[in-house]
Amino acid sequence: MRFREISLRGIRIGLWLLGAIYLFLEAREVIAREQITSITIFALLFILASHQLSVSKNFLTLEQFRAASRCYKASSLMFSASLLAVFDAALDFLIGSTKSTGSTSALWSFLFGLGWLINLVAVVLALQSMEKFLPLLFHPHLPDQSGSNPQQ
Repeated sequence: MRFREISLRGIRIGLWLLGAIYLFLEAREVIAREQITSITIFALLFILASHQLSVSKNFLTLEQFRAASRCYKASSLMFSASLLAVFDAALDFLIGSTKSTGSTSALWSFLFGLGWLINLVAVVLALQSMEKFLPLLFHPHLPDQSGSNPQQ
């Protein structure tokens, strides 16, 4: 019985060490490629989506279903924006690698334009998310967008 506890503890410690080593190596790679802003933006948008989802759960607990639904939709938009931020970081890496290999400028221009478009969509999704979410934080009993009766 004692051996089992020691083995389980050793495995758990080993997994945490492995995770820490992986994060250290990833952080070093991100810094070397100067993609701190892309990763930071992803993390920020992901945290905001998580917060919106938590507020949605609170509205469900209070049985304010319209507000919960609106928060959930806002969270989904913000999560989509965070995924686009990750995709943009990957695209930036691809652009950097094509620039260093001396490939055609047409490909580089296309990838740059695609990255700009992805960022534009991510920003629009994040702004739409906040437009849905912020009024609910301050006035959860406001009428819905169609102007119908306030929530109960």
